[in-house]
Amino acid sequence: MPLLGALFVSLFGGVASFLVAMLGKKIAVAAAAVAALSVVTVALMVAFRAIVAPLLAEGFATSYGQFLGLAFPPVAGNCIAAIAAAWAACTLYKWQVKAIQLSASA
Repeated sequence: MPLLGALFVSLFGGVASFLVAMLGKKIAVAAAAVAALSVVTVALMVAFRAIVAPLLAEGFATSYGQFLGLAFPPVAGNCIAAIAAAWAACTLYKWQVKAIQLSASA
């Protein structure tokens, strides 16, 4: 009986350690994806504020620029970054669903 108990402990211990390792890898990949998409979103906001915002400010100083300012408000950079963040979150969600479907079918 002790021999059978030791066999069960070693079998279930191996399966449990395998599952923990696999789950750890999935969490690491998901965290890396979230970090990468966050960096891209921040880079878009910084690029807009550093490059495009001064150009728009210079262009809005003219009478035609004031007319265009009605279509593109000063918070347009934040709106574009929010749209990019929402797109990134949707893409991450689709990847997660696809990974779950692939792991369920295997």
